Amino acid sequence: MKPQSEGLNTVGRMRLFTKTTFFIMIYTAGCAFNFGYDVGNFGGVQGMQSFGKVFGKYYADKHKYALPAYLSSVMTSVPFFGKVLAPLLNCVFLSQGVVSGAWIGQRFGRKKAIAVLIINGIIGIVLQTSATTAAQFTIGRIINFGTTGLTIIVVPIYLAETSPRELRGMMNATIQLMIILGQLVASLVNLGTKNINNNAGWQIPVGLQFVPAGVLAALWCFLPESPRWLLSQHRTDDAVKSLQRLSKKSKPLIEVESDIAMLQRDHANESKGTWAEVFDKTNRRRTAVAVLAMFGQQITGQAFVSQYSVIFYQQEGFTSQAFLFTVLNNVVQLVCLIMTWFLVDGLGRRPILLFGAMMMAVFLFILGGISTMSDPTQAARHMSVASVMLFGAGYSLSWAPVSYIVVSEAASTRVKEKTNLLACVISVLTTFVTSFTIPYLINSQYAGLGGKVGFVYGSISLLLFFAAYMYIPELKNRSLEEVDRLFASDTPMRKFRHVKTQAVETMAPDDILEVQYTKDEEN
Repeated sequence: MKPQSEGLNTVGRMRLFTKTTFFIMIYTAGCAFNFGYDVGNFGGVQGMQSFGKVFGKYYADKHKYALPAYLSSVMTSVPFFGKVLAPLLNCVFLSQGVVSGAWIGQRFGRKKAIAVLIINGIIGIVLQTSATTAAQFTIGRIINFGTTGLTIIVVPIYLAETSPRELRGMMNATIQLMIILGQLVASLVNLGTKNINNNAGWQIPVGLQFVPAGVLAALWCFLPESPRWLLSQHRTDDAVKSLQRLSKKSKPLIEVESDIAMLQRDHANESKGTWAEVFDKTNRRRTAVAVLAMFGQQITGQAFVSQYSVIFYQQEGFTSQAFLFTVLNNVVQLVCLIMTWFLVDGLGRRPILLFGAMMMAVFLFILGGISTMSDPTQAARHMSVASVMLFGAGYSLSWAPVSYIVVSEAASTRVKEKTNLLACVISVLTTFVTSFTIPYLINSQYAGLGGKVGFVYGSISLLLFFAAYMYIPELKNRSLEEVDRLFASDTPMRKFRHVKTQAVETMAPDDILEVQYTKDEEN
């Protein structure tokens, strides 16, 4: 039987929002804002004279201060290890980033993991703003990226567990929307401070990260805990209360309890699985989907646009316009993300990913082709800038937001934290490799590819198109329990959209179950 939500348009989906689910979407997306701001901020700050005076060196032939290629590479790429494991902080947590994020989220709850995220971010911002050496600034970024590790592990799981299935794509896509919004705000701030010659030129854009972190801290107490996590801890009464907050006010308590009972029945024999189960016959397909989604998100070379575009534009001769081009690039990406935000639950995940991969490949090949010209015309140079922006548009339409949605849906509940952790570690390692190698690929004193790097990442994007066609399933409008049934079947993943399953909402009233409350539950 086809779910009723299949025929819903955008307006119909928007009506499914409650005040609580809308707050959750905006709040959790705000967790990603600082990551986007930090990436966009450093992408511009490293090209400022005020920053180069403190952390770089003077190049007499160019009459300016700049970071040497090795230092730019280190300061950009090494912080990504903060997503996996950051230093011991005040002996409070054993580790930061995705490793502790998965464990804290599983053991203490999604809400407490988000609290750790906020504290972690504030520490990283303090270290960056007060930095006097490249080492301190880099350590601050490493710790701040630990916040990102928590975000991309905990937030997709939390959203998948608290959002209606009809809105799951939209709510998860908001993560990338806020990342790009953060990059846009950072590029505007950089544009305004780039000509300040003293330390305020780079400290103002870095220090403004305190604002969103403070807002998240102030509103944290209003965030509800995931009802599915509460059920996993046998806190049935709290789960009912949480689901009441997430549901429409008009929904009777008996229906809320019926929803809880249905979840109890589906997860009656469920406990947290081992690492071996992540790769066993039951889960290996689900693990592969999650890993492919996060690997594909980074291997396309998006770091070239998000972190090195200012340097590339300057190399192409657009010294005075480089920061403005970055602002325009972020505006284009933000518009594309908003489009995907409205389309992903109606059009689906697969069509968007396939279109995006092909669009990225095309414009990267165009960039590479223009860069083979020995003496490009002004029009050709402008086309290379446009190709970078249009690659960013294709990325923001597709792999940037949709990968988070796929990861949130694909993993089995028994091993969700472990699967997401593995996918994130693969993503981090991929990001590190691309971020670390790009300066050596594009700079003239090394490989000197410049825009010809488009041939490298264009070929990868083309391969990603075929991988997505074969191995990324369509899971729109499916409850997490329906997803379990789909993966348990022998149906090829590219044909999942044709399979009909019974959703919770399609059950007859006579099937309403009774909640099994446990004694002496925690409050």
